[in-house]
Amino acid sequence: MDFSLADEQELLASSARSLAADMFGESVARQALGGDYSKADEGWSQLQASGLTTLLIAEDHGGGGGTLLDACLVTTELYSALAPVPYLTSAVVAPLLLRVAPVDRAAPKLAALAEGATYGLVVDKALSWPPAGPEVVCLDWRPGREGLLLDAERAELIPFESRTGIDPLHPVGVATVEGRAARAEADLLAQGQRALAAVRVAVAAALTGCLAGAAQLAWDYIATRRQYGKPIASFQAVRHMAADLLVDLETCRSVSLGAAWQVDNEPIEDAVRVAMVAKTWCGQAAVRAVETAVQLLGGIGVTWESTAHLYLRTAHQLASAFGDTRTLLRQVGGQFVAARGGRGDGSA
Repeated sequence: MDFSLADEQELLASSARSLAADMFGESVARQALGGDYSKADEGWSQLQASGLTTLLIAEDHGGGGGTLLDACLVTTELYSALAPVPYLTSAVVAPLLLRVAPVDRAAPKLAALAEGATYGLVVDKALSWPPAGPEVVCLDWRPGREGLLLDAERAELIPFESRTGIDPLHPVGVATVEGRAARAEADLLAQGQRALAAVRVAVAAALTGCLAGAAQLAWDYIATRRQYGKPIASFQAVRHMAADLLVDLETCRSVSLGAAWQVDNEPIEDAVRVAMVAKTWCGQAAVRAVETAVQLLGGIGVTWESTAHLYLRTAHQLASAFGDTRTLLRQVGGQFVAARGGRGDGSA
């Protein structure tokens, strides 16, 4: 099929890239790390004013009625710009998963999101959804922000007070919710399976953004850094590593955007499988590529002064969310073997 983006999608990506460059970047990220969210909140207001925070909310709830592909284009640009805003949870994941919740409980939350509300997302300790057991965490938490607890029976807001996690730009809150029964991904009905597939693709798009930002950081550095009187970009080993970054970036971009279209348009079985593959591929590639970018940056790449570690920490957290690489590969492999007469656990 023709995989090129439509003119409207190219314009959307370009607009999101321009807005992200104007409103976010290293300085805003550093301010957020210090507890000053004023610039980040200003950037969120601009996102809201431009309609980018409501792409996945239906028009009858005050949203833009866009596609998963539209949301993925914006997500990639924001994560590339180190935007310390809850776009993935509040603008993408929450509207997707609210499709699973009861309509009477989902509608007020969708209306609030359309008005600019921000929520974290309640997942379990392994960052998986649906959350199982009483111990839960909240993705994209910050003081005063509640977590949205979603499943086929409820859409509740849960307060969180303490934080953990490896990503300081998108911290994780911790809480205990008593009286919750364990729920398994396998119990999801078709609507829930498609919603979870869409979430995994959105995370793959965010991972692509981490890769893009770190790669650009490395490319800019090697173009100006000189050694032995020459730019290090002229050295063959460095050029090979820089080329590997480009291959990983373009592959992740194609995988995530292609999967976004398929999840919206293909049968549920295909959508679920493609989403698991996209999340796995982009998770592995993003972590590997950001580590390569750190290596290209040399000694400065492993210091707090470099922004590379922010991309790396975000990539690690995203790679673990909504199914880590090992879990998803086991599921995909089990389906492959079962379809050919083996057992569902992957054995022959």
